[in-house]
Amino acid sequence: MLTQTLHIALAGVFPAGRRAARWRAAAFVLLWFFCAAAPSPAKLKPLAPSEMKETTAQQGFTQFVMDNNTARMFLDIHMETYTTVNAFSAGYYEKNGVTAWDQQWSEVSIGNSVNDDMDIDGLMFMADFNGTTNELQRVVIGSNRLQGDLTATFNSYSGTYNTALTGGSWEAADLTRAPVTEPATPGDPVPSTTFAFNSDGYADKDMGLFFIINMEGPQQGVQVVAGFDEQSLTPGQWWDKP
Repeated sequence: MLTQTLHIALAGVFPAGRRAARWRAAAFVLLWFFCAAAPSPAKLKPLAPSEMKETTAQQGFTQFVMDNNTARMFLDIHMETYTTVNAFSAGYYEKNGVTAWDQQWSEVSIGNSVNDDMDIDGLMFMADFNGTTNELQRVVIGSNRLQGDLTATFNSYSGTYNTALTGGSWEAADLTRAPVTEPATPGDPVPSTTFAFNSDGYADKDMGLFFIINMEGPQQGVQVVAGFDEQSLTPGQWWDKP
């Protein structure tokens, strides 16, 4: 099924207004939940903090775990999609004296056609909270396993991507508000890059895609991890908890 979107933009004021950024991030997560949720007759019952820290639930295709100050929900579902987006922008704020976008992509294509789409195996939602103040510190939305192509002109990319996605070796490339480039193709009028998930030679490895909103710290802002699953990156990289 083809879905076309003209423009998606997410802006937040991180350094000067952390509380506002937290509310924006929370609203973003709630939007995902409400859009995907089906009607249910179940009633909500509040839990005490001590009960939340010991909560583990699994029913059908959903798994929810509260581990200390991290809440993680996994949806064991399979999706197939072909989607085009004219422009996607996220994280517009001042950083190191420069006001710009963390992510600014154009001519985005998720999958190549209705017959050559993107397969997504499972969805993961995670939120980290400060153990003292209970304030939201980080939100992660994504999947550990994609199969298919993601093509875009990455004018600004912040985060990490696996160079195997673009035909290189299996290693991480870190960028901060920089373009993603690949070897130029003669005659190609569009400087686009294709991330080939589960590309030749790596079909046995999980290649995921995650959007991360960090409220504070050295990796503050909107980051993207492409081509790795939750366990692939080494300790000490910004994928770790803030």
